[in-house]
Amino acid sequence: MLQIILPMLLMLIGLLVIVYLFIHHERQNREEAYREKSLTTILPNRLQAYERLTLYIERIRPENMVAREQKNARTAMELHTALVNCVRQEFEHNLAMQIYISSASWSRIVRAKDEVLKCINTMAKETNPKVSSMEYGRKIIEAAVNDCKFYIERALEGMRRDVAGEFIDK
Repeated sequence: MLQIILPMLLMLIGLLVIVYLFIHHERQNREEAYREKSLTTILPNRLQAYERLTLYIERIRPENMVAREQKNARTAMELHTALVNCVRQEFEHNLAMQIYISSASWSRIVRAKDEVLKCINTMAKETNPKVSSMEYGRKIIEAAVNDCKFYIERALEGMRRDVAGEFIDK
């Protein structure tokens, strides 16, 4: 009886090992196929998100915004309103991009946006709302060099590192 059970048990163990290895190999093949498929669909979206958010950061640079929005504003108050609306609308337009980038980069982008708004609002408090938009714009640009340029550059540099680390080095 033992002569029959022992070989059957060894054969069953061998069969189980073969089935396990087959299932393990199939799972690895499916995971690899999934990774390849997700790379072909997600990678372009992720790169586009980094591009759009880089454009956002460049668009909210105080010197760029002032140059773009000043032509429509006559007073400091009008320019202030236009600048704040510009930062907020651009941010809302790019809000969904956060799902494609690293959380650290997103945090730096939000911080840069907040610092730009803080600079705009601080200069608005320190400026008579009825003065020309040119004077107010000049104050914003001068203050931005000290106040928010660091955060803008930090956000851009973080995104460059992410892209280089995730897409270029691989």
